[in-house]
Amino acid sequence: GTASSLTDLMASLVAVFVLLFVAAQNNRGAGMKNARDALLRSLEGRLAQAGIEQWAVDSVPNDPSTVIIVLPDSVLFDWGSDIMKPGGRAEVERATPVLASVLCDSTLRDQLDQLVVEGHTDNTFRAELSPQEGRMYNLGLSQRRSMNFVQASTAVLKNSEGLLGCYLQLVSATGRGQEDLLPSTPPDAAQQRRVLLRIRLRTERADTVRVTARQLIP
Repeated sequence: GTASSLTDLMASLVAVFVLLFVAAQNNRGAGMKNARDALLRSLEGRLAQAGIEQWAVDSVPNDPSTVIIVLPDSVLFDWGSDIMKPGGRAEVERATPVLASVLCDSTLRDQLDQLVVEGHTDNTFRAELSPQEGRMYNLGLSQRRSMNFVQASTAVLKNSEGLLGCYLQLVSATGRGQEDLLPSTPPDAAQQRRVLLRIRLRTERADTVRVTARQLIP
């Protein structure tokens, strides 16, 4: 009888732990979604106020921890070039202070993990290159473009030490080349050539529920 009672007690403790864990996960997911939605609204409103309509702000389906900003790279670069066009640089210089002020605002900064600048290309390349050489060329091109974007965006913040320091803590650059082509879009379409800013919210694991049997026993 004692063994049976102990088994029942342990089963009850496990059930309580599972319920608490699920509730904590749901609460944390809801909190992250609220933070993401607040970030979306702030970015959309501030960029629109600055007249920067073509920076498309969106969320990622089924991922409450990420907000993306997509800018066609034709605004920034000529085809096959990693040198930012004057008009593109002016666009980045106009948008970066707005972006940095939103990300570094005290109400949001502690909830953000990183800002990743991703360069993407279509699947076209110079005719003298083999498919494998072209693939590697596009990867290098997208990496250089993303780094060029970061350099241009940090340069405009050089006179604002607070924003610059915060921005540098968040930002990183990467190139995806032609590896993440948009589905349902021709692989050589202009839409494939894009610069994507991926803003990630913190996904803390240390705050998961820890309940011991001793805490549950009256």
